[in-house]
Amino acid sequence: MTSTGRCALCAGTLPPSTSEQRRSYCSNACRQRAYRRRAAVPVVAPVSRQNLRVLSNLPAARDTFIGRQQELSKLDQLMRRHRLVTLLGSAGAGKTRLALEAAGRLRRGRTDRVLLVELGEVRSPQDVMPAVAVALGVEQGDEPLRDTILETLVNMKVVVVLDNCEHLLDTCAELADLLLNRCPGVRVLATSREALWITGEVSFQVEGLPVPSTDRDLVTTAAPRSEAVKLFVDRARERKPDFRLTPSNTAAVALLCARLEGMPLAIELAARWVQLLPVADICDRMDEPLELLTLGCRKSPSRQRSLREAIDWSYQLLEPDEQFALRRLSVFDGGFDLAAATEVCSSERSAEPVLDVLSRLQAKSLLTAVPGTTRFRQLETVRLHAREKLVAAGELDVAFEALARWFTDLSDVLITAPLSVPFEVQDKLDNHVDSLLGTVEWAAERADERLLLLTSALADCAARRGRLGQARVLLRDALRRPSTRDDYRCVALNHAARFAAEQGDHAEAVELSGEASRLVGSLGHPALAMSCRSTLAAVQQSSGEWEASDENTTECLRVAELLGEPLARATCLVDLARTALSLGKHERAENAVMKALPISRASGVPARIASALNMRGVVALVQGDLDEATHTFQEALRMDGINPLSAPDALEGLAVVALMRGQAERALRLEATGRALRRSVGVVPDPFWAEKVAGAMRTARLILPVARAQAAATPLTAAETEAFIQDEVWLDRVEAAHDSLDDHERRVIALLASGLTNQQIANRLGVSVRTVASRLQRLREKLGLQSREDIAAWGAERAIG
Repeated sequence: MTSTGRCALCAGTLPPSTSEQRRSYCSNACRQRAYRRRAAVPVVAPVSRQNLRVLSNLPAARDTFIGRQQELSKLDQLMRRHRLVTLLGSAGAGKTRLALEAAGRLRRGRTDRVLLVELGEVRSPQDVMPAVAVALGVEQGDEPLRDTILETLVNMKVVVVLDNCEHLLDTCAELADLLLNRCPGVRVLATSREALWITGEVSFQVEGLPVPSTDRDLVTTAAPRSEAVKLFVDRARERKPDFRLTPSNTAAVALLCARLEGMPLAIELAARWVQLLPVADICDRMDEPLELLTLGCRKSPSRQRSLREAIDWSYQLLEPDEQFALRRLSVFDGGFDLAAATEVCSSERSAEPVLDVLSRLQAKSLLTAVPGTTRFRQLETVRLHAREKLVAAGELDVAFEALARWFTDLSDVLITAPLSVPFEVQDKLDNHVDSLLGTVEWAAERADERLLLLTSALADCAARRGRLGQARVLLRDALRRPSTRDDYRCVALNHAARFAAEQGDHAEAVELSGEASRLVGSLGHPALAMSCRSTLAAVQQSSGEWEASDENTTECLRVAELLGEPLARATCLVDLARTALSLGKHERAENAVMKALPISRASGVPARIASALNMRGVVALVQGDLDEATHTFQEALRMDGINPLSAPDALEGLAVVALMRGQAERALRLEATGRALRRSVGVVPDPFWAEKVAGAMRTARLILPVARAQAAATPLTAAETEAFIQDEVWLDRVEAAHDSLDDHERRVIALLASGLTNQQIANRLGVSVRTVASRLQRLREKLGLQSREDIAAWGAERAIG
């Protein structure tokens, strides 16, 4: 064959062609250059809705995009100001879907094309450029593929979406850097579990979807508005079209989404089970989420077909020391601080400083730093995967042994200074309470001698949260086991006795306290002996043995002064003030509590300060100083909030003050609130205080009509109590009801107060007797009154007419 023409680009002679092939260009290079010239020339077309869309190779969406509107708005702003934005997040956080949605919403103007470069299945760095070429639609020609791509993009306004960069970080960083340097119209939107770390990069963290409150009173209204719940319902309907939120499943859906921490992949995988299981059953099986969440789509990448594979993808990309640390950190449940992590992760197998390894794990979206602290946390699914790896590596016992050793060192203060435990130690134990529970369970399985000490520390944490019943059960179970350490057993007995006394279980408290007192004598720990004697004094107080309690408390105070323990001294002084009051020694009580207050304030422990303030308030109340009593009880509430261990004393004290000032309804409501808090944790007051409060409330009920007294004796709600504590806002419900009466209701009350019968009221108003009876029923409910006579009296008192 012979040439039939000239090249459309360079006018060179065309090579021979056949009848099946017509040539326009002399070489592949000319054809590629011609393509780039056409792509760079803007096409003039009438503005319409259709041509505002950006040309792209983005896949068409097959399901609904749920939520993320704030993230999309923020991303749009970032992409307008920056040329490289990287979406960071852990496995299953929804980075890819968010990036595709953000890119799909772009419009012509600053962008003409969107190129999606999918790197998830690309394994070799050499295959990255060909993947870009495929997305761009160019082929290998006479010049290097890299140059072809750059020449094609150099005059275009393009957003390049680099999806799943984490396993090719260096190559992706070089590619992004090259595109941004050589192609001024190119912007890059990347998704990765780790940043690219090049100049000009802006990171955007992708977290789980917001989850609803699981509070029983809030879940019904909060769940339908939650993005996580909306996603679950939408994906569940793909499998079961008639699925919907109902009163019976709303709480379970909310709890499921919360346990999955709002992670979209986990929620979507969980939703696939609704065909087979009720939502409550799915939620119950979330103790093993990696086993349950395995029903991904066949066409999905392998790492997205199950939660385990998604997380394992990240794990396999880690350096050996990072894998080692992640495995060890899996023993922490609920977060950890740097000191705890250092104890567990320090090993000859990990030569790097622990903080450095933690920072790298955080950069790779496998840890989250809690803002403003040195604490870290893992997603529960990541932790469970790492725990599997820990077990498989045979390191479980080694890791728990390190954690048990750290907790034992912290808890040793329960032996050496049990009445002077520093706030820092309490705070550290409270912040690691879930991990402490796991360590106690591990120690129990192995009959470890430290079990009783660790359980005592765990029981302390539970008690500080108002869970005295749980604390007693923990100690009771641990004390049934054989023990080789008398000091540890003594600590556990002492704690169990005090908690039993606080809950009014006098017989058990006497038995446990007696055993602890017999055991401590041979141990040679003066601080522990003092603590056991203090507990005995508390047991005696609970049964009204004031003289014996006073004698033991006085001896504890002497020992505390000899040991030079100010916190123990403050505790003894507060106890001494209580017994002195009960014995009628008011001046002695005042002297003791005034010495305890500055020491308690210096401790910085809210519960200690509130205890001393409450005692000061009681002393002032007994002495008739109502202003001082009011001030100290209110300060105690502000100091420790609605703590069911300290708030009841303050609320009851303010109730007695209210009565003494003639505010009987206020007194009954405050006392009912304090009593409800006591009942929630099972704490009983000492006999002296219980009788004083009960006597005051008997007087309050005598002052008021029966119906009003019964209506007043209802607790404040949590919101009302909080408002009262923080701002001294008091809601008088009867007066509030008075203000909310409409004209018809006021007219009925006025006629009733004038002595008319229902029939006479009906005649006056021109309505039926049934209507009058219905209105009176609503008024009884609104005003908290029990009869028409009560309504008549209430209206007459307020001259309603």
